[in-house]
Amino acid sequence: MAAWRQKQWKYKNTTPKILKKEECITGLSASRLMQTAGNYIRASSKYMVFNIDGHGGGCLGVLPLSTTGHISSNLPLIYAHGNFVSDFGFSPHDDSLLATTSFDNHIKLWRLPDVPVLTAPSAPESEFPELPRRGDALSWNPLVSSLMYVVAGNLLRLYDVRTTTKMFEFDDQEEVIQGACWSLDGSHIVTSSKDLLVRLFDPRANSSAALQSCPGHEVVNDSRIIYVNDNRIITTGFCTDRSRRAMIYDTRNLSGALDNVDFDSSHGILVPLFDQDTNMLYAYGRGDNNVRFMESTSKPPYLVQAACDLLKAQVKGACLVPKTAVDVMKGEVNRLLVLSKDSVVPVPYIIPRRSYAEFHSDVFPDTYSGEPGCDVDAWLTGAAPQIVKVSLDPAKSGKKSDPVEAKAIKVEAQPVAHKTAVSNSNGTSGDAPTPAKPVEFKPKAVAKVAKPVVATSNVSPVSQVEKEDHSTQTTPVKHREPSTQDASARQSQLFKSTETQTIKPLVWPHLCRRHPVSVKTSKFRHLKGTPLHKSHRIENIRNLSNRVPGESNGFAANPERCAITLKGPAGLVSVLELENVGKLEDTPLPALSHGVPVCDFKWDPFNNSRLATGTESGAVFLWEIPEGGLEGVVEEPVKKILAHNDKIYSLEFHPLASDVLASSAQDFQVKIWDLQTETSLTLEGHSSPILAMAWSSNGIYLATYSKDSIIRIYEPRASTSPIREGKGPSGGRSGRIVWVLNDSFVAVSGFDRNSERCLQLFDPEDLSVGVASVELNNAPSLLIPYYDADSHTIFLTAKGDTIVQAYEVTSDAPYFQVLSSFHASSQHQALAFLPKKCCDVANIEFAKAYRLTLTMIEPISFTVPRVRSEFFQDDLFPDTSVTWEASSTSSEWFSGIDKQAKVLSLFPEGMTKLSEAPPEKVKERKYEKFDAATYKTAAQKRDELGHMQSPATDSMDMCISCCISTDIKTLTHPLLPSW
Repeated sequence: MAAWRQKQWKYKNTTPKILKKEECITGLSASRLMQTAGNYIRASSKYMVFNIDGHGGGCLGVLPLSTTGHISSNLPLIYAHGNFVSDFGFSPHDDSLLATTSFDNHIKLWRLPDVPVLTAPSAPESEFPELPRRGDALSWNPLVSSLMYVVAGNLLRLYDVRTTTKMFEFDDQEEVIQGACWSLDGSHIVTSSKDLLVRLFDPRANSSAALQSCPGHEVVNDSRIIYVNDNRIITTGFCTDRSRRAMIYDTRNLSGALDNVDFDSSHGILVPLFDQDTNMLYAYGRGDNNVRFMESTSKPPYLVQAACDLLKAQVKGACLVPKTAVDVMKGEVNRLLVLSKDSVVPVPYIIPRRSYAEFHSDVFPDTYSGEPGCDVDAWLTGAAPQIVKVSLDPAKSGKKSDPVEAKAIKVEAQPVAHKTAVSNSNGTSGDAPTPAKPVEFKPKAVAKVAKPVVATSNVSPVSQVEKEDHSTQTTPVKHREPSTQDASARQSQLFKSTETQTIKPLVWPHLCRRHPVSVKTSKFRHLKGTPLHKSHRIENIRNLSNRVPGESNGFAANPERCAITLKGPAGLVSVLELENVGKLEDTPLPALSHGVPVCDFKWDPFNNSRLATGTESGAVFLWEIPEGGLEGVVEEPVKKILAHNDKIYSLEFHPLASDVLASSAQDFQVKIWDLQTETSLTLEGHSSPILAMAWSSNGIYLATYSKDSIIRIYEPRASTSPIREGKGPSGGRSGRIVWVLNDSFVAVSGFDRNSERCLQLFDPEDLSVGVASVELNNAPSLLIPYYDADSHTIFLTAKGDTIVQAYEVTSDAPYFQVLSSFHASSQHQALAFLPKKCCDVANIEFAKAYRLTLTMIEPISFTVPRVRSEFFQDDLFPDTSVTWEASSTSSEWFSGIDKQAKVLSLFPEGMTKLSEAPPEKVKERKYEKFDAATYKTAAQKRDELGHMQSPATDSMDMCISCCISTDIKTLTHPLLPSW
């Protein structure tokens, strides 16, 4: 059979538009949300609702969908429950009807008012019977009105919302249900639970047992499940190696997974969001700062990743806005609402088109109108819901298409291999509901798609910011006058009727006018990381040890060779020659044997053949690698120093002086060694394990960061006690420290008190308070910083990651500027950066690194895209410090002599500097041929116009010229006016 060839997906190049701060919702507080199965934020075509801090988590914030700006203290709140609201959702058939469930075992319905001034409801419209345990999740049937399920522990209950009565109960699961989802036609429910099984239920089969089941993910960590087709589902969870995984199943034969896709490792579960109109699947991880965008296909490969887009904030939760609320006339295919700890960030996904003046029906198919296909009574008798679709074309004003009967999913019941307990709760024999008034459902109006509306109501203006300027210079941001009509239009679209309210209305907050500010854009903002061709790789690495202590990077490289650790009790460190690329032979790698486990290792920056290693025995080994590399196993070092009485944590060579090495150990001591004389001085003051240390670039100071979260600055030759102390990241689990901006600041990568990754900046002169902080994402592994002094760029990545993040450090606010990230094709163990002399500056390469995976070593080139790349970019490449040559000896440094590093120009011979380059010539247009010699200057055009003047005009010119010598009051002419 011929191989299936995948068609080009029309949405492949869809990209997110990162909005400015003024276009987001700020001033919120959602940093202490409890772990639940909900998404923390939901949206209808009118409103958005989200979890917030305070009141035990029982409150929800509610805002109109078009809200922007700073909210402050005027956020309308729904005081929904007495405990944390675990999940909530809008009815797909009524934009104003909201269902909530909570840890207090209750389910409630809320009606949001349609009024000009938004007020949160003070009392629920209906309350359901109390659950036997806390509510975990809920979901409305996508096509059947008044039908909803609620998950509570290992129970899944179906409710008739009109009467708040329980219709069915599924108790087939022995463990907690972690994820559940309706099929697209609303006929079946699938679940994933803690017993590692995926189950398929038919609510109309009059049985609480599952129709089919099969094994799910390998571990009992959290999982999610979603329908992406009439008969295909996707689950997300974790593998035994802690990496996140997506698994694809076919419900027609639920015997096992069709395929699986592995992602990076993190604590946060990947939450999938699916758009069935376009087959676009979004996935975000809680605690991550990126969103994955994939295509769901019906044939292998079932998931095709299109992009992984970096966001400015850490994701707490996210949801998709209904399709009828997107702005199709701006190419908006979908819109995500991302909830962070203090804001809601809209992320519109735009499909590129040459023009957006016309509606593009090829990328905006008819979508579900929101009208129910049938009611509960008809659905129970086996009726198939009618799907009413609506056009998104604004010219058709929401014109409905003919109803289409939902496809019936044929599912054959299969024997279930696990215990099934049939409950007698199917029917009316369950808990008796408390009296409640019937829920009145309002037919959902078909939304008209993004059309300019002009209203006359007096609404406070909302400031808008013009399109972002991407120049590399400091320029003022221009503001245009606020439009009252624009703000009124947004309000008039949301609220079209007035209603008497008994509670005090909350006046809507609007953005105040802001003064012009200066915004500096980094020249390295669009840096590009590119893996070199596979002919430059070292492949077939076997027996790599992945159990490196947290204080060590586990990988070290210099321009000639690299060092890695191997598995085994003998403490093997293999040294590979970087020039010997290709596939390694299936024989044991040459290595250095220590007899005890190795804790850390570093190359001498001034000698590419000398490697220092620290072991659990407290000894420091110095090795000399022969020319051409190692042969076999070497057991005798050149020198062995008994440095500490306990195991060594880390080693750091002095940046300027030769034969000076700093070592830290579990005995809470830091020692500065003279490797020539094997003498040392000991730094005191630590009371907990030392996680990291770093020399300043001038070699005078040494900074340390320990497990008690204290940053200490030492001047070793002046005092053995710290000269400065201050509190660093409060997590204290692990960390790294590095000097930046010519030793003006120290940056610390670690964890905050919520165990979230963070990058913090401190002034070494005053460590009492941090200068700046960036929250990154939630993952167990530490982000290791690599600093490039010339570009002031910090690269951040961790063991098990696939992303290398980058920030430029500046001396003024905001201090950290986000740069483009590098996305690798697979997980890596570590990175090692090379000196500046290894960069190909002619090709605008400003950083070069080697990436270590479990089986290969791959070179990565970091470049900056430039238009005139044939010139030397002297604005990107200043004179660099010669860090690969020693400025002084160990005896000179210990005697107090400080010498500066040499400075080297990176300007290659034969190139022209960009600052001295001639002006760029006007390029000839592709479809317009012309002779530049025929072009006339402005003066020539004026002369031609002068010769073409009429006689009357010439007479007027003559008369006016006479005014120079004639009294203008006595001058008359039939063509001149009366003076």
